[in-house]
Amino acid sequence: MKLTLNDVKQEDRELLSPCGIICAGCDVYTHESAAAAKRIIAIWEGFNLADVAVLAGLNSEEVLTTIDTLRRFVKHRETRVTCRGCYGSGGPFRRCPIWKCVTSKGYWTCAECDEYDPGSEHPCPYSETNHPDVPLSSKGTMSALVCKRYQSHNTNNLRTCREIGYPAFIEAVKEQIRKGWRTWQVINDAEIFS
Repeated sequence: MKLTLNDVKQEDRELLSPCGIICAGCDVYTHESAAAAKRIIAIWEGFNLADVAVLAGLNSEEVLTTIDTLRRFVKHRETRVTCRGCYGSGGPFRRCPIWKCVTSKGYWTCAECDEYDPGSEHPCPYSETNHPDVPLSSKGTMSALVCKRYQSHNTNNLRTCREIGYPAFIEAVKEQIRKGWRTWQVINDAEIFS
């Protein structure tokens, strides 16, 4: 199926990243973990868990340290980390070589590129880099890292876009998210970027 950015309404463009990650299901997009952390802080402090920690087999100092960590996480998320997807509100990934490539061609995703092969172990055929000391400056390297982190879920999304078209894909993803699907459910538990 021939894909085109014109098939995607402006308000839907933040739903999916150029490399196929479902942005609208990402915690940095939804802020669900920050809300959950606030709720845990309120419950633990309201219950004074540090006082009765020993009764639950916990250490009071560890409880207080965890609450402090959760507070710092919430503050960080509320003051620094906001993302409305690669296309929404100037997303944080404007230096991403995949985003640069896709937008320079007037595409929404890599699925529109004839050279992109979502069935390949390395879907992006490019491994060039302008800065060899910065591996994420290469489309191919970035694509490989994203595929590993998301266990190729992103490439499956792009393959599905090609099969059913953007409008049908968008509706299917919106329904998935309404039913509770989140991007964190497909993230590899190995450390990829460290």
